[in-house]
Amino acid sequence: MKEYKTFDVHYEDIDFEKRGHAAWITINREKRGNSFRRETLDEIRDAVERAGDGPGVRSVVITAAGSRFFSTGGDVVDYNTRYTDDLIGMKSYERAMERTFSEIMHCPKPVIHRVNGDVVGGANAFHLAADFVVMNRTAKFQQVGVGVGSVAAFGPTQWWPLMVGDRRARDILMALKPVTSDLAEQWGVANVVCDYDQLDAEVEKIVANLARMFPDALRYTKVTLNHQKELLFREMTQAREWCTLHFPSMESRSGFGAFFHKKPIDSNPSWKAQDTGHNTVAPYGGYSVLCPTCGADHLPEDHKFCGVCGADLKKAVA
Repeated sequence: MKEYKTFDVHYEDIDFEKRGHAAWITINREKRGNSFRRETLDEIRDAVERAGDGPGVRSVVITAAGSRFFSTGGDVVDYNTRYTDDLIGMKSYERAMERTFSEIMHCPKPVIHRVNGDVVGGANAFHLAADFVVMNRTAKFQQVGVGVGSVAAFGPTQWWPLMVGDRRARDILMALKPVTSDLAEQWGVANVVCDYDQLDAEVEKIVANLARMFPDALRYTKVTLNHQKELLFREMTQAREWCTLHFPSMESRSGFGAFFHKKPIDSNPSWKAQDTGHNTVAPYGGYSVLCPTCGADHLPEDHKFCGVCGADLKKAVA
């Protein structure tokens, strides 16, 4: 048999270790709210794949450092420093998110999400993709997408309705209602809710119980239970394409930019664009104007002057 060196690897953003029958993956970016950048996603996906193949591993546990946040979602600083002028890189980042949550869902071993703290924004896909959830009593699940000019399209919009029903999902994703640990337990989002100092013991109970099961039967049961998730996963791929197109919009730049610069978030300019017959990707009209003076093309239809040479566009048209 091939020798699998499952844990013979070094990561920068996560810790990866074996504890008994389980492989533990811990996001270790506590100073950044355990937010994930492209490297974090790649490391988590690689670790889940290694654990899924690794002999002696019967479950996978995903958690994070500290007790305040499991994760605040995507690293907004990373967004604003790496991808503002690199939409190819942003699209690649979004594909990395899709692959990471796919790997969790398709892992041949059961995946347990140890929710050590608040789960914010896109990080909600971790517990929705996992098989079991053990939740800190003081933690909550909080979506933020529509409040920052984004859409929680990488798991939450597809899987929250499956988990809690349509009306509750609309409350969570459109009205941004927080899901407290009490609600998570009541609605069946969390298998176990406990105090922080009991998290490890509760996780170990699930690990020990699953280790008693027959592996082929356990794996195929997970596959069949994933049927509806699989059907909805296709929509995630379509949503990725929309999110890529929306990232340079005034909505996205205004929401994430305000968060990055620690300024109040204001959605009114986006509403104004809508109310004047435009949209937030083209708030000043379609890009169809040609400047007759300098030849600059694809200028916004509502602009009076060329942004390249300063020529009066309206006068030129007249």
